[in-house]
Amino acid sequence: MLLPMKPGLGIFEYVGRRTLAGFGYLGEVVTMILQFAVQLPRLRGVSASVLWRQVQFTGLEAVPFTALLALLTSLSVVAQIQLVGLGQSQLFGKLLVVVLVRELGPLIVALVVIARSGTAIVTELGNMRVAGEVRALRLAGIDPFGYLVVPRLASVAVAVFCLGQVFIAIALAGGYVLSRLLVEDAPPLREYIGELTAQLSAADALILAIKTVIPGLLIAAITCREGLAGPPIATEVPRTTTRAVVRAIAAVFAWDALVTATIYKLL
Repeated sequence: MLLPMKPGLGIFEYVGRRTLAGFGYLGEVVTMILQFAVQLPRLRGVSASVLWRQVQFTGLEAVPFTALLALLTSLSVVAQIQLVGLGQSQLFGKLLVVVLVRELGPLIVALVVIARSGTAIVTELGNMRVAGEVRALRLAGIDPFGYLVVPRLASVAVAVFCLGQVFIAIALAGGYVLSRLLVEDAPPLREYIGELTAQLSAADALILAIKTVIPGLLIAAITCREGLAGPPIATEVPRTTTRAVVRAIAAVFAWDALVTATIYKLL
């Protein structure tokens, strides 16, 4: 848990403690993900049904909103391309790939999942803890981690990856339609597809997987951790939810920045 600054505490000591607490928290999250990887092959029965319900909520029900955001994002990108006079350039396809596929797509999808599902996970697990349901699972001989955490980590990771594919497909298709409406001398469909094909590669598929699956695991691990570790008091659940959302957003942006910096250094 990150520590508040105490009166009389030196700034360097405070920063040091916060840094150590941050690394400790990161260690807990990574440990949860590793434990998830070990227990995932044993997922079956009731836990598998929990996974499917979570996939429906996190993935399928988020498709309409994700599609809307994809269209709005492609509209913004195409409009900016037109404003800076690149509509007739061969850079058109490359800009769409760089902005939508490699950067904005994974980030926007992760934020959607945090807002819709991350908050729901923290609230659900926090209320279960308050009601004593987590303790009841232990007394019944059921591992709360295997029953509550493993299905949620798997479903959120799958949902973020699939939503990323949906976002990019709709954004690129919408980008072409909008370019025909907004950009003077926009490339015809065959040329547009050719530009995208030339810019996309197997590396982009790998980058997309890294930028969606790992953030999905981070989001689920952080929200599950906060929901199960928070105080068993009903009035603390909203504060726990807020803290989880902030930490999940920070983790997603930090991971995205790390991956982007690594990619551009390698390229």
